[in-house]
Amino acid sequence: MRFLSILLAFAVLACAAAPSLARTGRHHPSAAKTAQAQHLRRLAMKEKKAWREHLAKLHTLPHTERVAEKRHERLWQRKHDAKVAVLQAAAKKTRRAQLRQAKSARRHHGRALVADAPKPAARKTNAHVRRETSAHAQRLAALKVDQTASRLSARTRSAARARKITALAGAHQAAASRRQAALRARLAQKQSAHHANLVQRQALRALHLSKVLASYRARSANVQATYNARLAAGRAHWIALHGDGSGGKSIRFWQTGAVGVPVKVISVDLNDPNIKVSAVMARHGNGTAEPFRQMIDRANPNVAVTGTFFSLNDLQPVGDIVIDGSLIHFGGMGTALCITPGNHAEMVTCTWGRHHDWSPYDFVVACGPRLLRGGRVVLDPRAERFHDKHMLAPNSRIAVGITHGNTLFFAMTHAPISLGRLARVMGALGAAEAMNLDAGTSTGFYYNGATLAKPGRKLTNMIVVYGRRDRYERALDQLAPTAYHRSASRTRHQVSEADTPRSAALGRP
Repeated sequence: MRFLSILLAFAVLACAAAPSLARTGRHHPSAAKTAQAQHLRRLAMKEKKAWREHLAKLHTLPHTERVAEKRHERLWQRKHDAKVAVLQAAAKKTRRAQLRQAKSARRHHGRALVADAPKPAARKTNAHVRRETSAHAQRLAALKVDQTASRLSARTRSAARARKITALAGAHQAAASRRQAALRARLAQKQSAHHANLVQRQALRALHLSKVLASYRARSANVQATYNARLAAGRAHWIALHGDGSGGKSIRFWQTGAVGVPVKVISVDLNDPNIKVSAVMARHGNGTAEPFRQMIDRANPNVAVTGTFFSLNDLQPVGDIVIDGSLIHFGGMGTALCITPGNHAEMVTCTWGRHHDWSPYDFVVACGPRLLRGGRVVLDPRAERFHDKHMLAPNSRIAVGITHGNTLFFAMTHAPISLGRLARVMGALGAAEAMNLDAGTSTGFYYNGATLAKPGRKLTNMIVVYGRRDRYERALDQLAPTAYHRSASRTRHQVSEADTPRSAALGRP
């Protein structure tokens, strides 16, 4: 490879020196061209021979050495190309110098020939020569003046042009600065407007998303509430139809129609010794009221219905109430539902203003008026001192009845009906004895976990039924305040004859 590089360098030098050889042999151009062609042919043959030898040597080398050799050749080729480029540049420079020397020689040779030429004979006189000389000097002086003026005018024009260029450049720079400032201001204004628009859109989007989320949550809550309400209603309906099992088979609920009136009925078989009927007073006793559901949660019964009337002025019940054999409240009017400790039920008409001996009974609630006696209608509200027009007018009703087979049942009607029609309804349901209970706004009807009717006001008392006696015994302390049990110094039937009925409550519907 080094040999090849030397040969290429000689070839380049020979090409550079070829013009000089041609100049030296300008009188024999054909011989010089022939010699140059032969020289180039010999160089090409030598290069071809060296290249063939190099290829043969490469074929004999192992693969790794061949790759290394080729990499070395590429590196060397780059260096060689750089050297050749330098040599070619030097040759071109030398050629230019030679051309300049030849041109200078030819110019010098021409001047020498002119100097060596014979001068013509002088034909002009001295005066003529002096005039020509003077005219020539004048022309030279004018030429110098013109040259000086042109130089001055050129300098002036150059200075004016420079000033003009400087002014134009300053004006252009100022205009460009103004345009750039205006552009920056417009860009900043557009950016601020875009940013404000973006912030506004983001705020509107966030507001829209919050509204959508709130609407979705409201709809979800509404759907969930509707579902829960339907589920609770379905469960209450199922419980109302089938019971929760805590009341046993002796307590049943059904819906029917009697005398053209839809009726909800709860029947209690008093022949079952596990059944226990009682009453619940407000937590703080007479003169106070308590929500219906709170009284149920406290007493935990299987059945709960509204009991006797009470005065809205002082919250005192109008009829007698006996719980667990103790007289809890004296009212002295109406008809009483009485149940003995052996679960025998009967109805007793109270004597106005007088105490009745309730000692044979474990539970008593007096209300009214009486509807049936021995299966016959015996409705006479005024004889039992019921005068309130709201109670006598058609209203939603609750009544309690006793059959000949010692079955107690409670009937509730949502439709407003009169007391006479209520008596016919109870007779159609098979009651031998029946009386009216408090209803209207005070209508409360509960069965085995299902509230079938919720009162619109707080109550002072209600009737409850337990399917098991142990459940009744556990709730006994919650049925009435402790101070009312056994009435302290009184027995269950020893009450002063001077006690009078609460006439203020007689007309309370």
